[in-house]
Amino acid sequence: MADLNKFLRSKDRIAEILNYLMMTDGNDKEANPYISTLEQSLQLLDSKIEELKNNELIKN
Repeated sequence: MADLNKFLRSKDRIAEILNYLMMTDGNDKEANPYISTLEQSLQLLDSKIEELKNNELIKN
């Protein structure tokens, strides 16, 4: 369960950073690669969170 909480905290923090970058000038060419990377990171975290939840359901 601790791993799941770590993933959720990481996801929240990444989402905060992404939202900040999106609220600032969205056409900033320097920020665009960071925005893309953060979006990919959120997708990866979502899949890992689902994996952990499924594994915990199987164990129980």
